[in-house]
Amino acid sequence: MERMRAARLHLPTRTLSVQEVARPVPGPGEVLVKVGAAGVCLSDVHLVDGTLTPLYL
Repeated sequence: MERMRAARLHLPTRTLSVQEVARPVPGPGEVLVKVGAAGVCLSDVHLVDGTLTPLYL
């Protein structure tokens, strides 16, 4: 199985890490999209630094 990099946020410890994970296999009616670039919005930054707490974790 092919691998890809994924940014993952662990909410209990508020740690963000980039990990190698298995590339998902699309099911019926789904597609796999290659992302060339991505950004982080300010609400994501607040989620990581603990100043924003989601209602449902």
